[in-house]
Amino acid sequence: MTKKPRVSNPTDRHAKAIAAAIGAGRPPVLTPALDEYLETNPLEIYTALEGVARHLGPAGQDAPLGFGYLFILQALLERLRFRIDRAYADATELVAAFQAELARRARMDEIDPHVLTYVGGALHQAGIAVIPELSQAVMGQMPDSDDEALPTDVGLIFREIFETCGGDPFLVTGALSEFGHTLPEEARASLIAGLPSGGPEGLAATVLFLLDPGPQVRRAAAAALANAAGALTPTDMRRLIAMRNWRPPGEREAVDAIVRKARKAGIACAPWDEAGVENIIASAIDGSAAQGFLLISPAGRKKRMSSILTKAGVADAWSGEPESSRRIATSLAEAGADAPMLVVSRAYLDRTVSHAMALGLDEGEVPPFGLLQVAEVIGGADWQPARVDDEEALRSLLAAIPAAQLKPAAVAAVLADSDALAGLDITQSWFEDGEDVTRMVAARPRGRGRAKLAEYLLQTVISRRRRYWADLFVRTALWMREAPATAPLCWRELAIIAKALVDGRDVAEISLMRMIAQSTITALRGRSRLEQEQ
Repeated sequence: MTKKPRVSNPTDRHAKAIAAAIGAGRPPVLTPALDEYLETNPLEIYTALEGVARHLGPAGQDAPLGFGYLFILQALLERLRFRIDRAYADATELVAAFQAELARRARMDEIDPHVLTYVGGALHQAGIAVIPELSQAVMGQMPDSDDEALPTDVGLIFREIFETCGGDPFLVTGALSEFGHTLPEEARASLIAGLPSGGPEGLAATVLFLLDPGPQVRRAAAAALANAAGALTPTDMRRLIAMRNWRPPGEREAVDAIVRKARKAGIACAPWDEAGVENIIASAIDGSAAQGFLLISPAGRKKRMSSILTKAGVADAWSGEPESSRRIATSLAEAGADAPMLVVSRAYLDRTVSHAMALGLDEGEVPPFGLLQVAEVIGGADWQPARVDDEEALRSLLAAIPAAQLKPAAVAAVLADSDALAGLDITQSWFEDGEDVTRMVAARPRGRGRAKLAEYLLQTVISRRRRYWADLFVRTALWMREAPATAPLCWRELAIIAKALVDGRDVAEISLMRMIAQSTITALRGRSRLEQEQ
């Protein structure tokens, strides 16, 4: 009987394209077609999973293609996590169902443990927490383990990871974080508690686990370091001191105790390595209040790119390997194609990072350990959690505006024409989002009902969130002010609009807010249309 050829779908085509790039030694590129696919095909996580299992499992013979499917899976999961952050119940339900299916397959031995590790890494990279059901199923796959403890011999795991990562503590910590993402937090804490037994490499990685998202893991790391404080290196000491205030207030004394023990053992603190940063490039602030930074540092004859992403905290941070100037320039050009970018000052970077750290700690979240790596690459950074006072920032902006521009008639003109401000080409991401708004837009008729829907959104959702938009405009004005004085950017006008919102001005008088209402309808209806076409 002739076997029917497998029908190719968009997931297969994108995975093959990514596999071709991987095979040629090139990083995958987020094309417009791939971006649209990721936005509108959330259910394809199951197809991507099958591709990963087929090509990275025991019988797989095409590893690049398997990693192509894995890239797709991670990207789809990340888009779902974005929707979860915006309180979409359907995204929450889909991710939970996906994990429940993984758990079922693990219990029935229908998925290879190595494949499950890859998928756990994708969940980790996407920032998705693992449900208890999946954690318990993963533990059940491990030999000589029960539901609460790891196998007794984890030394082999450490040795393999140390060897693969070349002893780099940041790579080791990243690899262990991915490996342990699907484990219960108690098991992850047990794993980290034994890490110092791996010698200096394990001890250095244990220091970085003081910035693990899990409080129980952080406590286990602190206890392990307290017992091995006399074996710390001067570099370990520098990292401990640098990150001390990056942890919640109640956890800082544990770091102080480790440092005191190490000092008593005669261990000094290493200075920061001589390095620096040649360029700091910051993206515009999007509608979700996210902002990205790219930092270019010298690395001998090459250069090294680092990245920091801030949102309601420091969401991500990493440093890449040294690359040629040409490759760095290409990466910068690709980044600039996605969002407007400006060269900014070190003071602006420091202020923004410190503010993001404070926001995260307010929610009990520590910054990622990659932030410490970035600090080391740029030659040291005294980043301490410190909120930017939005009201003070607005006052400072207004104080720099000529008095004539603040007169009532001039302000009224700015508000009326604010949908056409110079340099304001960043508003494609400025729209309201969320399940309630999406449902509201879907319930209204198209065509002539659009104007009424925009007015309704303006006076309800957008008006209620006037303070959010005022703060976003202030942040955008501060970003624009980093540009040369001759640049035609509208930071003064944005400050004036922010002041009007804070003062309770009717949003209907502000044409920029009307544009945001229209953008909300366009974005949400456009997404709905694409989903229906799939």
